Amino acid sequence: MSLLKKVKELEGKSSYDRFNTILKNLDSKDIPYDIHYYASGSNIIVGDTNKKFVGIGAHFDVVQDSPGANDNGSACAVVLGLIEKLYSNPVEGMNTVFYFFDEEEVGMKGSKTYIEDNSIRNMKAYINMEMVGMGDRLALWSTGQDSFGQALITLENIAASKGITAQRFDRIIGRYADHVPFKNANIEDSFSITVVSQEDIDTSYHYYKAQEFDVDKEVLEEIFSKAPLFKHYHKPTDLSCHLSENSLQMVESVVYETLCKLRY
Repeated sequence: MSLLKKVKELEGKSSYDRFNTILKNLDSKDIPYDIHYYASGSNIIVGDTNKKFVGIGAHFDVVQDSPGANDNGSACAVVLGLIEKLYSNPVEGMNTVFYFFDEEEVGMKGSKTYIEDNSIRNMKAYINMEMVGMGDRLALWSTGQDSFGQALITLENIAASKGITAQRFDRIIGRYADHVPFKNANIEDSFSITVVSQEDIDTSYHYYKAQEFDVDKEVLEEIFSKAPLFKHYHKPTDLSCHLSENSLQMVESVVYETLCKLRY
């Protein structure tokens, strides 16, 4: 199944129905999983956390009135694709745990609560995916020029070997995604991947520059809306017809080959 088809299975569904769609997908492949229930939501975990591991994750919840194709059906589709690939072709010596987090859209509640309720002492790195369905280059955030970690450096090297631009950013408009609670819990090698275009990058710089001059909110919103990535963000137009199989496959291949290279 193409990754775009996996997005379409999630598109337009409520967070509850997305949760069940992910479980159905895992069940169909006989892939075992655990569910972390907490007061207001449920997270899905695939893999063994009792030995050293790299975490790969995405949030599955969606904002009201948005079909959520790119945010964040695209990332869920890539994580599902990686799970299937690694379960059929295991990477020797590399233990990976996959996460589907609930309630990212309400303050990263799912990932925060997971960390509060579970030990992450064996986690060596966490790679989060956030909106990966459109564009031709990787934005790695929240990272700076002094950021260092085996997963980050390896992923950058893999991308470079494929001729894919991977650029570090302190933020992508906002500062928050599910990598942040892990970074705050001292998993320093934690970051998010977002797929962007050069136009998105140019618009982002324009947006930050405008903020320095304390311009009106309306002006900022107009600048913000010109970025292809955010044109449909949290809107009824966040549809799979705007996404690209090539973008999805690009992320899957870079992350998969990164996992093949990592050793802890």
